[in-house]
Amino acid sequence: GKWLKSFLLVLGSANIAEGLRGYLTKYDCSSADLNPIGGINKSDIKSFLYYFGKEYNLPVLIEVAKA
Repeated sequence: GKWLKSFLLVLGSANIAEGLRGYLTKYDCSSADLNPIGGINKSDIKSFLYYFGKEYNLPVLIEVAKA
């Protein structure tokens, strides 16, 4: 009921290179509840986005990879 409507999680956006280099700030991407790409390097993330964007005809994923 009421509790479920107010329960939110914050997703982080730091990749593994940022974490290993210590490229984090106190209240930035390091303060997330979950970090779905925290164990993946940037080139693998880009390859994943390009592949799935083309394979499943989702051009938005290709645009994200280009950004």
